Amino acid sequence: MSDLNSRDRFDELDAARALGDLSAEEHREWSQLIEEHGFTPDVELDLLVAGLDSSLAESSDTPPPDLIKKLEADTARFMPLAAETPQPVVAEVIPFWRHPALGWAAAACFALVLFMSSGGSDAEPSWGEQRQALLSEQQAVQLAFAGTENFSGLEGDVVWTDESQTGFMRFSGLPVNDPTEAQYQLWIVDPERDERPVDGGVFDIPVGGGDVVIPIRAALRVDDPVAFVITVEQPGGVVVSKQEIVAAIASRG
Repeated sequence: MSDLNSRDRFDELDAARALGDLSAEEHREWSQLIEEHGFTPDVELDLLVAGLDSSLAESSDTPPPDLIKKLEADTARFMPLAAETPQPVVAEVIPFWRHPALGWAAAACFALVLFMSSGGSDAEPSWGEQRQALLSEQQAVQLAFAGTENFSGLEGDVVWTDESQTGFMRFSGLPVNDPTEAQYQLWIVDPERDERPVDGGVFDIPVGGGDVVIPIRAALRVDDPVAFVITVEQPGGVVVSKQEIVAAIASRG
């Protein structure tokens, strides 16, 4: 695969990663491209999705003007590329969100569709409501987070079910972060699966205080997690954490 094709493939996978839509095989491919070519995750894409997540949590029917401008600008960036991309000779139907030249634009458009479809009486339950529903399930495990020395004011917990591979974290007192400088990242420890913890996704703490609920996006399946660890990493997160800054740990026993 040429460097250009590798770059296009990485952009495609990185857009899916930010949207929480990577399979285990695709995540391995994404990690391999980082190791082989030195590519880095697109911080602007994470900021866009973070802005969308924040707006969804507020259940607003109309996207904020800043978000609309951002979506339009990022979509426009790739429209010339789409026009210059030759059409395949074979009549193959390629989903637009899988087209390399439209990776970023697809993420932006998909985000806007999600945002607009969230309004009205049929809106999806908030993360807080989904967390409460998960707590009522018999198989759900709830563990309390304990902050480390520099994060002693932190309170919160994690709720997780192995069966549905679904979980949420709840925090209060976790310091607000600047996503352009550092982001929080969750690691799920499952010794039965691997020596290394599984990436549970990067997230931000917005300004405003109060409880913050964050969904867990496990990159791989975990069937018997014994601990959930929050670290502070570079924007976009890392493939393997050095755990230089550990903010909190929730463990069994």
